[in-house]
Amino acid sequence: MEILIGRDKDTGKMKLRAKGKTVLYGTKRLPETVLEEHIKLTVEDDTIRLENLNLNAYTYVNGQAVEKKTITRQQAIELGSNRYPFDWHALDELIPPETDIRPLKAIWDEYEHQNISLQIAERRFNTLRSMTGLITMAAIALSFATGGRGRWYIILYGIAIAVSLIFFIKSFIDSSKIPQRRQELGRNFQRNYTCPHCGHFLGNQSYDILVQNDHCPYCKTKFIH
Repeated sequence: MEILIGRDKDTGKMKLRAKGKTVLYGTKRLPETVLEEHIKLTVEDDTIRLENLNLNAYTYVNGQAVEKKTITRQQAIELGSNRYPFDWHALDELIPPETDIRPLKAIWDEYEHQNISLQIAERRFNTLRSMTGLITMAAIALSFATGGRGRWYIILYGIAIAVSLIFFIKSFIDSSKIPQRRQELGRNFQRNYTCPHCGHFLGNQSYDILVQNDHCPYCKTKFIH
């Protein structure tokens, strides 16, 4: 991809052109030593080649004058004899960067699975705990049916008390374990469910919602999915 960079004739702002698209970047007027067509950047994969477009175009990379040079985004570019600093973010305005978010699907699926598993475990426990009420009701009904004679209703009462005690102990133990598991699950999710480009946590949006939004809400990087 070839990107032409220079000073816009009408506004004096930095102008970038690539693939038929033109962007004016920044709010300041560039000095006139920055020409209307000053440099060309050729981007191929991770390789960036810089080339002056005019014999009168002065360009500096890390403080040294260059005509042609292979560079990286970590290097400082200055344009014109006034050494106007080039802002690499200008490229992102012209061509938003892309990042692959497909690995986030497995992270979301695992988080959702763990959340559902915790909810199911809690509901099953609550369902089983309701059995103590049923046993107690059965004991009362049996007591009325037998007129208080026999021992079955006493046995049922005893079972109800024993089951209630077991569930009470389990509830007491789980009262701290489940919140801790939820907290750990949330922390791991926030640490891993992040934009691969800027590292920001993407919130509780499902992977399908991320795909629909098509870009990071923080750095505007386009998602590859």
